[in-house]
Amino acid sequence: MKSEYILCVDDEAIILASLKQELQSEFGNEIQVATALNGEAALQLVAELEEEGATPALLVSDQRMPRMDGSELMEQVKRKHPDVITIMLTGYSDLDSIRHAVNDAGLYRLISKPWVATDLRMACRRAIEYRSQTQLNRNLLTQMEVLSRTISSIMEDLVDLSDPLTFRRVRKVSCFAALLAGEAGTDPAFRRKVFVFSNLHDIGKVTVPRRILAKNGPLDPDERTIVNSHVTLGSRLIRGIDVDPMVHDIIRHHHERWDGSGYPDGLKGKDIPLSARIVAIADVLDALLAERPYKKALSFDEADEVIRAGAGTQFDPALVAAFERAKDELQKVWEHDCIEPYLRKTGLMG
Repeated sequence: MKSEYILCVDDEAIILASLKQELQSEFGNEIQVATALNGEAALQLVAELEEEGATPALLVSDQRMPRMDGSELMEQVKRKHPDVITIMLTGYSDLDSIRHAVNDAGLYRLISKPWVATDLRMACRRAIEYRSQTQLNRNLLTQMEVLSRTISSIMEDLVDLSDPLTFRRVRKVSCFAALLAGEAGTDPAFRRKVFVFSNLHDIGKVTVPRRILAKNGPLDPDERTIVNSHVTLGSRLIRGIDVDPMVHDIIRHHHERWDGSGYPDGLKGKDIPLSARIVAIADVLDALLAERPYKKALSFDEADEVIRAGAGTQFDPALVAAFERAKDELQKVWEHDCIEPYLRKTGLMG
């Protein structure tokens, strides 16, 4: 048994066999389907599989069964496996039992018997995806808590060396990156990670003296070398922390260039991680639009011209094309609040 499985429970063997056949056909080798003829047998099976290290991802249960109904079964399984998603099958109207399932067992979906095969498959597919996304979001939050504590500690020690302007607009960069990733056709999980982790792209700048970051004029060669070192220093700051590899990719490689002339590793083309290629455009867009001690802010149209001019040299041409398609929403992000367009592009809001 793999580490996760779907558990189907019904006291009619023919219905149970049909459930298993339909769901195994839908998921193939992606996830296994286990069955039980009643609630007590289901609990026993869950306990046995738990000893093998397997966890129920989805529980599909009939409501009316002898000795233990579906609501009670769901409630008991939820006590030990709170992340399990539950779908109830019912052939009769029982508002009290349904209310109990919703309130006490966290019912995800109610499906009436006889069901439509395509509806059942789609409901189970969405339930599994919902569970995966919930776990991903929880993991991202955990990682961000660890990183936030690390960053806070660093900032407390190096506050005199930090540049407030560097950290003021990181949320805008995150939203730029998420919208760009969405327009580029990446999946929701990738877009959410880009949104979360791009906050950290310039963490290495806490090690750069403020007099350099805030210098009112061009940097000399030695100062430029110090500033450029922020990507390698940033990647060292997170070394030893158990985080998603995308964190490292973004921090270290967001100043690589499509033609190979960037830093720190001179990566070229698609050898540059996609997340870093995306953040590279988002970071430059923010820098062009922002006023700094050493330069005036550009208009969005002027910044757009610079981004387009960099296609094929500084930036991935396909991502510049995606930038052009998304530029109206990107401009709204800059001028207003990023939350609404970000949620819309990532599919979290209709």
